[in-house]
Amino acid sequence: MMKRTMTLAALATVLAIPAYAQSTAPSAQPPTTAQSAPAAPAEKTAPAMTDKSAAPTGASKQAGFMQQQDPSQWRSSKLVGTSVYGPDDKSIGSIDDLIVDKQGAIKAAVIGVGGFLGVGQKDVAVPFEALNIQRKANSSSIDKITVNYTKDQLSGAPKFAYYQVQSSGTTTGSGAGGATSPMSRPASPSK
Repeated sequence: MMKRTMTLAALATVLAIPAYAQSTAPSAQPPTTAQSAPAAPAEKTAPAMTDKSAAPTGASKQAGFMQQQDPSQWRSSKLVGTSVYGPDDKSIGSIDDLIVDKQGAIKAAVIGVGGFLGVGQKDVAVPFEALNIQRKANSSSIDKITVNYTKDQLSGAPKFAYYQVQSSGTTTGSGAGGATSPMSRPASPSK
């Protein structure tokens, strides 16, 4: 009987520890039923939006969380892989990738131009603002993406190169000591 009582006491203690840990968290006031989610710590909140007119209509006032997609916004999964058409209504390629800066703005759409099934294809980064994206009627799908560039213009545009970290373990060149080029310096960490 004593062994069973000790086992039950130990089990009750183990089960009560998580509840006790949650109830002993410092709090200025007890939670109410109106609170649906705990407030985020001050150091982890999203940066404030500086341009109030650019705030999405579905943005929550609490910590900048977005609650709903606005009709003028696009999902990357809908953009990537979509064909892009020139002013002559001929296909010039498809969107392979989106380039996003550290503030979260989409800077460019990488369009694969030319080639066949990716072979011989050239990647060209077009400013995102150059895309004219049209939505299908009564749908979340894209009807058509057009740009004011022809296939010949994009074929002649500079090739886009993705960022690649340079390896510091290998060297090339004449071995002149002390000289470093911008390509051989380690990149600063980006956040």
